[in-house]
Amino acid sequence: MIRDVVTAVLRIALGLFFRRIDVVGRERVPATGPTMFAINHPNGLIDPVLVLCQAPRPVAFLGKAPLLRLPVIGRVARALDTIPVHRRHDPGSDPAHNRETFARARALLEAGGTIAIAPEGVSHDEPGLKPLKTGAARIALGAGTEAPVAIVPVGLFYTEKATFRSAALVLFGSPVSVAAAPLDAGGEPPPDRVAAVTRALDDALRNLVIEADDHRAVEVIARAERLVAGSLPGGNRRPLDQVLEARQTLVAGYRRLASDDPALLARLVRRVDRLESAFRLAGMDPGAPRAGSTPSMIAALGALLVRLGLLLPLALPGLAIHYPAYRLVGVTADRLAKGHRDAVATIKVISAAVFYPLTWIALGIGVGTRWGVGPGLAVLLLGPVTGLAALKLVERFDRFVSRARALGFYLAAPERAERLIAERELLRSDLLRLAERLGVGATTGR
Repeated sequence: MIRDVVTAVLRIALGLFFRRIDVVGRERVPATGPTMFAINHPNGLIDPVLVLCQAPRPVAFLGKAPLLRLPVIGRVARALDTIPVHRRHDPGSDPAHNRETFARARALLEAGGTIAIAPEGVSHDEPGLKPLKTGAARIALGAGTEAPVAIVPVGLFYTEKATFRSAALVLFGSPVSVAAAPLDAGGEPPPDRVAAVTRALDDALRNLVIEADDHRAVEVIARAERLVAGSLPGGNRRPLDQVLEARQTLVAGYRRLASDDPALLARLVRRVDRLESAFRLAGMDPGAPRAGSTPSMIAALGALLVRLGLLLPLALPGLAIHYPAYRLVGVTADRLAKGHRDAVATIKVISAAVFYPLTWIALGIGVGTRWGVGPGLAVLLLGPVTGLAALKLVERFDRFVSRARALGFYLAAPERAERLIAERELLRSDLLRLAERLGVGATTGR
């Protein structure tokens, strides 16, 4: 019961933080039997919460022991049956206690349960996967189950992981089947089996994530992908697994050119920079699809204006009420993250869970003190509603401004607008031909 309530609250929090969450491959997760989820770990506590809320089976997590000692997070983690992992570099942790950790994890698998682990061992902001620890393989090999343990690799991909109202993808890969192995006197499986399972898991996870060599490559690839997306059906609103595949292809091409033809790579980067800047100067979204006819654009703007008008009565007070808390969340994340981008989203979600309810409570008490319990209670209950209306208003207003600018540019300079669209489509065609020549493409091991 407590687990269901906590999961429901976390699902709401994720739905507010992310504008969109795509889930692909749930059907690959075994419906029964001992199962492990092995996830990449680029975004702090957001990563396990996403898996918790999107996995088709209840999940118990392996998490670092210090988390369970925190006042609020620790209670939540225990309610979700988190199993503590004692890392050598964590204050107050004794790695000797990991024998108990492995025993609990194996017992859960032997009962046909499901656990999740981040085999990289730490959350990080690296441009690719960190070397995997051996814990996942050792747990699976030592489980002693009659049926093999299915280790399901889970790729987590964020369009902008530290940004409020960005998008996230949860991609369940094909399971790695692991049969039980004999254990030595210390309870450890054979090292060669551990190494083989870890390599198989590493290969499976790398198929599901972005593997760039540096942050500069990640930035350029993201900008290029967003730019050429406008030439595709759905534009930047297409499924995120397609976005991930496109970026994986671009990563492979970037790496080949950096080695074989750096001059061509430099020219392509400059081309992306110039084209993106031209779109920005025109007030157009570089990744927006080709505009429809002028009447259809005007009709779309009119419909958007109507929706904005309907939101205004609740959204305007919502903006006034929630703006101080919104600023506090941003300031808190900046100060506490201390440059660690993998921690920003976690801090924002936790801060929001504190500051926004405090705002509603304070406002309810203030109104109740002045005008009575009834109005105070009404304000308290309406607080979240006005906040949601304000969020929708801001998003739709941004969309309105973007479409209005695009329409204005099309009307004022139709030839220039069409030339930009044609240059974008030419860039996409050139990149496709280059990928074919280089023999690179999106990964397919899914």
